[in-house]
Amino acid sequence: MQHTVRITVETARPEDFSRIGEIGVAAYAGVQLLSDEYAAVLRDVARRAAETVVLVARAGGEVLGSLTLAAAGGPYADLARDEELEVRMLAVDPTAQRRGVAEVLLRAAAEWAQEHGYPALVLSVVTTDGPRTPHRLYERLGYRRDPARDYVGYWEGHPQMWFYELAL
Repeated sequence: MQHTVRITVETARPEDFSRIGEIGVAAYAGVQLLSDEYAAVLRDVARRAAETVVLVARAGGEVLGSLTLAAAGGPYADLARDEELEVRMLAVDPTAQRRGVAEVLLRAAAEWAQEHGYPALVLSVVTTDGPRTPHRLYERLGYRRDPARDYVGYWEGHPQMWFYELAL
């Protein structure tokens, strides 16, 4: 008999910060979007948690992934406008990928945003992720593309980013 551990999501605690940073760097290095500067941002979870909401997914006591929720106008929001809430830095431990962690995190983010009165969640995703593309997941969860808000990244060699919105 196989025992499945349930994945839960909650606000990250200070004792989670180091692990969240490690997971972020490992996940982003896997898609080659990791400059030294961005790795430092991913590792500075304490600062991020002081200025945004950082949600963490765990199975038992093990941290499997996290995401950041950034309000429009805040220091971590790149795309959010007006009353939108932006999903940033979604990262799942490479050893835990394909286990539904990202989906659980995104559903929890939508629930959190709805409970706090946000009308929409927005995010961007690189268009060159290849076979591991998350686009299908976002679309299955109700996110809709808005090509008018797509953009090309602002640092050298950064690929095109597609914009998605989830109306709540």
